[in-house]
Amino acid sequence: MKITKQRIRNLGNYLAGLNNNDDFYIALTDLSDTNRLQQVGFSPQINVGEQILPSILGSKSRFNANGGFIIHRDQPKQTVYRQADIKDWHGNYHTVDIPYKRYPRTSIPAPELELTVVNGGNNQKIIRSPQFTKGVTSDDEIIQAINLFLELFSECDTLHANLVPVFNVPVTILNWDMLPPGSYPWNILQNNVQRAIGNVQPNRRRIIERRLETISNHNPNFVAVGNAGFRGYIVFGFPNKNFFILESIHQGNATYVFGQNWQQLSQLTKEQILNQSLQQQRIIHRQGWINQINNLF
Repeated sequence: MKITKQRIRNLGNYLAGLNNNDDFYIALTDLSDTNRLQQVGFSPQINVGEQILPSILGSKSRFNANGGFIIHRDQPKQTVYRQADIKDWHGNYHTVDIPYKRYPRTSIPAPELELTVVNGGNNQKIIRSPQFTKGVTSDDEIIQAINLFLELFSECDTLHANLVPVFNVPVTILNWDMLPPGSYPWNILQNNVQRAIGNVQPNRRRIIERRLETISNHNPNFVAVGNAGFRGYIVFGFPNKNFFILESIHQGNATYVFGQNWQQLSQLTKEQILNQSLQQQRIIHRQGWINQINNLF
């Protein structure tokens, strides 16, 4: 997906279209601003195969090239020295060490992330980062790469290992009907799940609706209603929390909490979803269910 913010503080949903252990790149796909590309350090021709440590154009690229340090203000100051040239009475310059006090510092190594021009297909050149792996590469490293691109180019994309863009949109599969993006308080969601509830008897319907209302009160990012063989199942997506709740209206069933993202979950069969121990939690429909759901958040 394309990112156009000035900077990001956390990954949030920016990798939501990727599964754990998927390889990906941070990349620039629009190379039309050749002046900016030359400021960053690329040649005017922007040849495939060029690889550079970006020029220092701001704080992110400075840290990328030079690293940084942590100042320990809770510790006593130390005497350190800086060099300076002074002129003596004869007009000659001499380099001397000048002592001064400062708090101790711990150096942070420079990431030295290099950018490479590659052929992205259809004779389109792109500029990409080194390869990252979701769930393996640290969030800090990925955030630094994204913010470096944003500082240098004001935008970036996430690309799969095959350089196809990662789209942060739910996959449309006929087993599930995705409700349009938006806020779904219970009074709105209730009208959208009637098909899943079907002709359930009124006393049981109230129990089902209370469960669905409890989950919807936590403001899911998306809701999907089961279709065909998945009828009677409803998925509440909370990618910011890194889990997805699969709720069943069937008697004697349970609520399943998964850590997989929606794209992967939606491609599984019902048997795989329910029988292969893929869940983080299985919350049985009995007393204490509401507390267990609320404790997830």
